[in-house]
Amino acid sequence: MKRLVSLILVVALLFAFVGCATVNVKAPEGKKIYLASKPVVSPDTAKKVFYILWGLVPITDNSTVDLLADYPDGSEVAVSTKYAFIDYIINTFAGLLTINCQTVEVQKIK
Repeated sequence: MKRLVSLILVVALLFAFVGCATVNVKAPEGKKIYLASKPVVSPDTAKKVFYILWGLVPITDNSTVDLLADYPDGSEVAVSTKYAFIDYIINTFAGLLTINCQTVEVQKIK
């Protein structure tokens, strides 16, 4: 019985680090924003996106429309999604409730 409980705890902890989250990279309607193939080095803006059911259902807005709204027409930007250190801390505890988060970053190239 003790072994079964240990196995269940290990599996639950592993699920805390699993996810299949999606970020919709979209420009605001009417704006022309170009995506760069360069990586984000020093982000201008960033936001956290939260999901439930290990990334299946977004709880917060998972679009980049609000991040790209301040950039002028014709801007070239790089967009990146990542798990920052704080995301791992949040996911360790919230992942047991099937909630996970990730960071979306945007940097202007031109």
